[in-house]
Amino acid sequence: MDKKPNKLTDLLDGQFNSAVSSSNEINILMDHLANEWIELAKKLPNPKPLFGNIWHQGEVAILFSNTGKGKSILAVQLADAITKGNPIITLDVCKQIAIYFDFELSTKAFQRRYSDEDENSYRFSDDFIRVEIDRNKHLESDERSFEELIIESVKFQVEKSNAQVVIIDNITFLSATNEKSKEALSLMKLILDLSRKKSLAILLIAHTPKRDIFKPIQLEDLAGSKALSNFCDTVFCIGESVKDSKIRYIKQLKNRNYPIEFHENNVIECEVVKENSFLQFKFVEFNSEDEHLKKITEKSKDRIDEIMELKNQNLSNVDIAKQLGVSESAIRRRINKFHKKNL
Repeated sequence: MDKKPNKLTDLLDGQFNSAVSSSNEINILMDHLANEWIELAKKLPNPKPLFGNIWHQGEVAILFSNTGKGKSILAVQLADAITKGNPIITLDVCKQIAIYFDFELSTKAFQRRYSDEDENSYRFSDDFIRVEIDRNKHLESDERSFEELIIESVKFQVEKSNAQVVIIDNITFLSATNEKSKEALSLMKLILDLSRKKSLAILLIAHTPKRDIFKPIQLEDLAGSKALSNFCDTVFCIGESVKDSKIRYIKQLKNRNYPIEFHENNVIECEVVKENSFLQFKFVEFNSEDEHLKKITEKSKDRIDEIMELKNQNLSNVDIAKQLGVSESAIRRRINKFHKKNL
């Protein structure tokens, strides 16, 4: 039986087909059957390690720690190992060209860090490219902000160098407002787009505000919006240790593509040393994060009890500090911490 013509149906079908045709011109998505995606992926090479299972080819990673705990030291050590194809802190590395955007150290500070007292300098690979800001250039324009110029310059330098590994030290130079969710989201989208289009491995160096040395490091300690960690593939950090001022530990906090190996029960303990003009993290052993954290002793527990007892007697923080022989700020911190803990 022939279908009777229906002007309304024909009109709607025509509008739908026209809309689909128009949408195809602006569609930015690509579809395949799930099984087809798997077959396509099989033809792609497996990403090789750049820092053991912590960081691989094509991944966007964040490394963070408190100020002065060795982020830049480890980042340069990573770039050095990657460009030479040498293992780093017992972990495997794949040889690549690396470009290091150094927005932290001056030229002279970099030279001093990698030279001995007699100015014998460490020899880096010719595949290690270091970039810093050219202060002779105009750093702002009417059309573009400083941050926009930095981002465009990063893209230019990556294209020019043919680097497969990009390290940016530090992220605040890409966005002065990265602690705000909207700006952080835009920044991470740009970084991800750069990584995926060019198959680049990108390491962003970030910081964390002064943290409680009694507690294990958490993802929430990363300064800024959660967008920074939500949109990257892997996050790892450097912790300070109560063992010694030169001891550090490395801990994984996020890994989207591989199991986390270096968790709180298996951190990488290292010592910061300078050997043959090279400042570096030297492997010590694998152990638990708890070994590096400051313990709350019975004495300190008794002290907070004593402080609160005096506070309940309506003594001021200044009077309590004088009585116990400590600063007023120390008393204030103890009381604030006590109240937060007992909320």
